[in-house]
Amino acid sequence: MKAGDSMVAFEAPVGYRVRRLAPADLGAYKALRDEALRLHPDAFTSDHETEVRRGPESYLGRLGSSDPLGGTFLLGAYDAEDRLVAAVGLEREMRAKVRHISWLIGLMVRPEHGGRGLAQALVQACIASARSAPGLELITLSVTASNEVASQRALRVYERAGFERYGLLPRAIRLVDGSGRVEYRDKAQMMLRLR
Repeated sequence: MKAGDSMVAFEAPVGYRVRRLAPADLGAYKALRDEALRLHPDAFTSDHETEVRRGPESYLGRLGSSDPLGGTFLLGAYDAEDRLVAAVGLEREMRAKVRHISWLIGLMVRPEHGGRGLAQALVQACIASARSAPGLELITLSVTASNEVASQRALRVYERAGFERYGLLPRAIRLVDGSGRVEYRDKAQMMLRLR
C-alpha cells in the first residue's frame, strides 16, 4: 500500500458511503461524468461532445496507481443500492518544483441526490486523504463564478471546507450554443493549505 492509500473510513450522509474508486468503478464514473458534463456545461472546462467519446479506461490515471507518494485519486459516494451517485478527484502535480500542489477536480452529484450533503462529504474526504500524502501542502481548484444558484452553491461548499479565493480568471470558459452565440464564464481560483 502506497502513501495516501490507507483504508480510511470516510464520513458520509445517512444512506450513503464514500470510498476510493477502483478500476472496476470506471464505467460508472464515466457515466456520471458524461451526465454532469451534459447537464452543466458551464461548470466544467471539459465539454460533453469530446468527453463522451472517451472510454472508461482513459480515466485509469486518475486512480493514482502510478503515483508513489499519493495525492492522486478518485472518491465516490454510493447509495444504498451501491450505485455511484457522486464523485470528486484529486490530481497531484508530478513536476519536482510543484509536487507539493494538487488540483481538486470534477466534483459532481447526480441531481436526484443533491441537497443531502454529498458534495461536502466528498470534499472533506478528499482533504482527509490529501493530508496523508507525504509532502502535499496545497490543494487548488477553479470553480465557475456566476450568480447562478449552482455556482453559488459550489462556492459555499468549498468555502465551508476552508478554501480561500485567491483570484479570478475572467472569460475562462467559452460556450457556443447551437446558433453560434458565444457566452463566457469566469472561474474563481481557490486554495486550501494542508500544512
